Amino acid sequence: MLKSCCLSPGLYAAMLLIAISGSSFAADRPNILFIAVDDLRPELGCYGHEAITPNLDRLAASGMRFDRAYCNQAVCGASRISLMTGLYPESTGLRSFHVNGWRKKLAGVTTLNAHLREHGYLTLGLGKIYHGASGHDAVDGDNWDRWFDVKQRTHWVAPENIAIQDRNAKAHQETGKGPKRGPVTESIDVADDAYVDGRRADLAVGLINQLGGRPESSAKTPLEENMLDEQKPFFLAVGFTKPHLPFVAPQKYWDLYQREDFHMPPNSEIPPGYPRGAANLNPGEITYYGGIPAGKAPTAWPDPLNKRLLHGYHACVSYTDAHIGRLLDALESNGLADDTIVILWGDHGWKLGDHSSWCKHTNFEVDTRVPLIMRTPGMESSHGTHTSSLVELIDLYPTLCELVDVPLPSHLQGESFAKTLGDPSVEARSSAYSSYPARVDKVSTIGHSIRTADHRYTQWWEKNDAGSVAAAVATNLSEDAGETTALSDDDPLLAELAEQLRSRVMAARESSAPITD
Repeated sequence: MLKSCCLSPGLYAAMLLIAISGSSFAADRPNILFIAVDDLRPELGCYGHEAITPNLDRLAASGMRFDRAYCNQAVCGASRISLMTGLYPESTGLRSFHVNGWRKKLAGVTTLNAHLREHGYLTLGLGKIYHGASGHDAVDGDNWDRWFDVKQRTHWVAPENIAIQDRNAKAHQETGKGPKRGPVTESIDVADDAYVDGRRADLAVGLINQLGGRPESSAKTPLEENMLDEQKPFFLAVGFTKPHLPFVAPQKYWDLYQREDFHMPPNSEIPPGYPRGAANLNPGEITYYGGIPAGKAPTAWPDPLNKRLLHGYHACVSYTDAHIGRLLDALESNGLADDTIVILWGDHGWKLGDHSSWCKHTNFEVDTRVPLIMRTPGMESSHGTHTSSLVELIDLYPTLCELVDVPLPSHLQGESFAKTLGDPSVEARSSAYSSYPARVDKVSTIGHSIRTADHRYTQWWEKNDAGSVAAAVATNLSEDAGETTALSDDDPLLAELAEQLRSRVMAARESSAPITD
């Protein structure tokens, strides 16, 4: 049994590769199935929650579940570009939900998929991996061997809901008022592939079949023969959008739940001293959809609406779980499961009424904590285990490089947690760092936050200046998991936490990456 904590990184990687055998694609290095899910908080069966997720549960049962994994900024574009480049938002300045132009700004930075491609991997991608107009669609060449687009005109399937979407969009364009999108939920008796994520799953399964040598079950957009003939290990990145808004899924996934079983979370408050502008108490995106009360804060939304939203989120989680099950089944049926590293990650959390809000966009625990599950061939001693080690999404890049014996680019700011995969008791980090821009008392700030074993500490720096702290809040999560109380201002722990935070921010700013202003 491999226990990487007892091995040097090079020897560990060599033993892992020896342990992996089977398909010709994985003769030298393991394949990688890299699954990203949008807005997925750890609200999963395998994390002890009520969501019905049998496929994610079986992945966790055959791999390692990370109980304290964190994104580096709780918004789609910034989180994803940080993971895929191995750079903190504090270094790149890329902080928006849709990071347009990053390829120009980071032209000299090698992404995870490009780095694996340079070292012998066939790199394939589809769905939501990056998020920006110059992200995945800078496709072939140096970034991907192949990128597959799965198009959709609208989120909705029901003709009446498509009509509502078109009507709302037109009215909003003309008046600037009212919702500009269709209904916030849709439940309709259709096949899984009626929605775009179902078609993404179809395509991904077809690709796995091709990679496993079953051309008769080929993808709708088949791989070129020369790609298959080269006998390379593959890196297949598959991004699913649900449970991102709107909450739309086939009826059968709604039917898994009883709406009356859902209740609003108890942590409706924010900690004393927490800047209201940084708590995002008036979420923007959900108000774009039809069915959300105009001009009313979430605290005034009726309970039937809250229950419908909770129901819809969970239906979408189960819908995505079904897609992931199909990918796992395809690995099994093609004899690839024992040769393939499987990674399941969420780009950030999401508030389901927590702190009286419905969104991400903060430094709260519920927004920064993400699900992370990894199944690594050759490390069976840790399969079915979980770890409380703190890790960050930025750490995935160096971890994968170590696991597949690929050299680490010099610009990486994350830290490999490969040793934790070999032994769940190994602590990869003493803290997890995240940041998020916020307006505090009409002043532009960056909220810098660390999560330690027991606490979360956040400071909001004016003009990103460590000498001008607009606000600071510390919470004890071991005693207050919902994060509604705060340590007193005279608590002796605050000075220690402040020093840890400053150290993490300064390190996040230090980068050798060639970044263009």
